[in-house]
Amino acid sequence: MPSLFLSGYIMKTFLTLACFILTLGQLYGQKKKCYCDKDSLMNNATVSCKTQILRNKSKLYWQYNCDKIWLTLENTKGQKVIIDEIPVGYYGYTYRLGFHLVKEFEKSILFRSGCPANGPCNYTIIDKNTGKKLDEFRQLICIDTHVTQEEKYQFDFIVYADSTYKKIIVNYPDTKYVLTIPFDFQRNNLTARIPEFQFHNMKKNGNILTLFYTTTDDNKLDLKINLKNKKYSH
Repeated sequence: MPSLFLSGYIMKTFLTLACFILTLGQLYGQKKKCYCDKDSLMNNATVSCKTQILRNKSKLYWQYNCDKIWLTLENTKGQKVIIDEIPVGYYGYTYRLGFHLVKEFEKSILFRSGCPANGPCNYTIIDKNTGKKLDEFRQLICIDTHVTQEEKYQFDFIVYADSTYKKIIVNYPDTKYVLTIPFDFQRNNLTARIPEFQFHNMKKNGNILTLFYTTTDDNKLDLKINLKNKKYSH
């Protein structure tokens, strides 16, 4: 009887030790993917490798070594997809150049990237289960692009100008519901180098979306959009 107890104790101790070694190995392995021994400055001046858990339990995390910097989406099945990669020479600018999560929708996630110091950014929508790129946009309207002072984007749609700057588009990424509103930027005196930046706020009250903007000659105006107007939906 004592020998059975001793054998059980030894086996339990062995399993505990094995689990500890495995966990330690995993932690060490993760650390190895976020370290560059050739450039000590890089280790304190680039991305955070902290894992972000999405609502569907998929994971987002940056990694880097001395050769590359990359962002991985890992779904609940353990499938990993690299959804963004930055040249290692730009490690100090990853926050502006690389994917930065702006909004998690029900089925997709919206990233900002490619932001110059004072210029427009690019936006990409990714399927948060597969990592597949669903759509890309130029500068969006009323979506904060400041690299250090950001508020959560609260809407389930995005707003942007069409390529001719004669229409404003309201796009619901998950449902594919789209509104196209006639609005000529030039006629409404929105003629700055980046006219999207002349819109400074938007508010939703029921089905009415109000965009607040300042014209080039400094008049403060607003545009009201009925989000249920079937005349402009498609």
